[in-house]
Amino acid sequence: MPRVVTYCRVSSDEQAEKDLSIPAQRKALRRWVDEQPDFELVAEFADEGQSAYAPAERRPGFCEMVSFCRKQGVDFILVHKLDRFSRNREESILFKGLLRRSGVTVKSVTEHFDPETPQGFLYEGMIEVINQFYSMNLATEVLKGLKENASRGWWNGGVAPYGYRRVRVTDDQGREHVTLELGPEDEVKVVKEIFTLATEQGMGGKGIAAELNARGVPAPSAKHWNASSVNHMLRNRTYCGDLVWMKTKKKGRSGRVATEDDEQIVVPDAHPAIIDREGFDSRETASRKRRFGVHESPHRHVKYLLGRLITCEHCGSSFVGRRRAYTNHRGEPVETFDYYCSGYLFKGAAVCRSLPIDQAWIEGVVLDAIRARLCDDEAWAELRGALNDSIEERRRRFGSDPAGADAVLREIDRKIENYYRAIAEGLDPATCKRLVAELHDKRKGVEEEAAILAREDYFTRAMETNVKALERFRRLFQEGFEDMPFGVRRQAILYFVDALRVRERREVVIHLKVQLDTLGLQHLNDVMETAQKAGGTPNDEEAPAGVADASYGVGPYDQSGPRWWPLLDSNQ
Repeated sequence: MPRVVTYCRVSSDEQAEKDLSIPAQRKALRRWVDEQPDFELVAEFADEGQSAYAPAERRPGFCEMVSFCRKQGVDFILVHKLDRFSRNREESILFKGLLRRSGVTVKSVTEHFDPETPQGFLYEGMIEVINQFYSMNLATEVLKGLKENASRGWWNGGVAPYGYRRVRVTDDQGREHVTLELGPEDEVKVVKEIFTLATEQGMGGKGIAAELNARGVPAPSAKHWNASSVNHMLRNRTYCGDLVWMKTKKKGRSGRVATEDDEQIVVPDAHPAIIDREGFDSRETASRKRRFGVHESPHRHVKYLLGRLITCEHCGSSFVGRRRAYTNHRGEPVETFDYYCSGYLFKGAAVCRSLPIDQAWIEGVVLDAIRARLCDDEAWAELRGALNDSIEERRRRFGSDPAGADAVLREIDRKIENYYRAIAEGLDPATCKRLVAELHDKRKGVEEEAAILAREDYFTRAMETNVKALERFRRLFQEGFEDMPFGVRRQAILYFVDALRVRERREVVIHLKVQLDTLGLQHLNDVMETAQKAGGTPNDEEAPAGVADASYGVGPYDQSGPRWWPLLDSNQ
């Protein structure tokens, strides 16, 4: 009996059409299946508000359906029309070929053709070309309409900037459009104040954000103001009454890119202005005076081993590395390398008052914590003993050999095959059927046992591999860690540090972990070997989830005190 699934799709523009709605498509597909007595409907999938010309990864229902069909032995995917499956010919060919290798055929219930015949192959190709032409042509026409709409000063869509609200108006011909009007008075006053602080007091985005946060002024979309949102407002020509459309454009699957000035549509005085044009231009002039060039420095490319691994418990932000140069009270130049809370850096002291942490100090403390766990002979013996005990315990619980279960399965299959031969040779079918059923029941139990044994055997082998890998990392941290490429050192830190937290502005808590995932450790082994052979620096990657191993409290940290504090096993 052929097993089938159904797939329905409707785009945002098609949702109002009743004959294309998801319920209408699903009803037609179910009716078709009901008329085929031999077909079995096993699942239904749908994507609502998604264009068929969009990449497949933007259609979750489609991706789930493809995965389901390849794993569950489905024979047909039923669609109302081929354009429901895809209007992108390249992706249509790719996914149909992928599904065909799994024995799955895409079938339209309203377009009757056999894709296995030359005529059906030609018809399907023509339909796919026409569908893609329709989508491409529609996109061109829509873009043309948007350009015309923008050139007349109408708002094409999107969230209204802070200080404005969208409003619908009717033109002389009775057609409805969207434009901007001034928003609440308190928002308009904030916008004016931001430009005043920038032009008259010469403040930058960070300083303005700190000022607004200190006074408790509500931010547009986040909990606090930050330099990025303020600078975006200061560069937005909407506030002087200009409508600027097509600041960016789509470029393949790489995302959107900025457009050239001559590609943009600019309509002056399209809506009420909050800032006069002279004030906006003076802000641009002041901004250019504030800009500076980045000079080459031997410290410009400093690598921060713990970047975004330290979390501030006060505001929840991550610490980032920063270089600071200043002149001390003796007139001597001083240069420091520290980790700063990004909440403090980007949102000001009103959001977080965490103090900077010396780079060399915290990185040294973390390395000491790892070495105390891996390189200390007593701690290493304890860790290795715990891993070996876990391996032996699993072997005692699941001591059977997985290969033995496989041999039993082969013997059962041989007996089943013999009973089928016996039926052909005249043995009583009822008796054979009963014996075969018993063997199938026995086979099911052995299969379940084999699955458990295989999983536990894999886990045991994984732990044995981990012991060897941990020995290698122990040597790495003992001997030449500082000489390894930065990317390798960063990878090692990611795999052994579970969390770094700063409490009460100064206390640092380190949580270590021991990876029990053999694939993770094998990956890190490969990274190290590749880097050592090529002398290169691999890209940083996030570490997979690990198992919490130990916690070390360090602090309170004081720059005037000793550089290395003893590690305290706090279990926090």
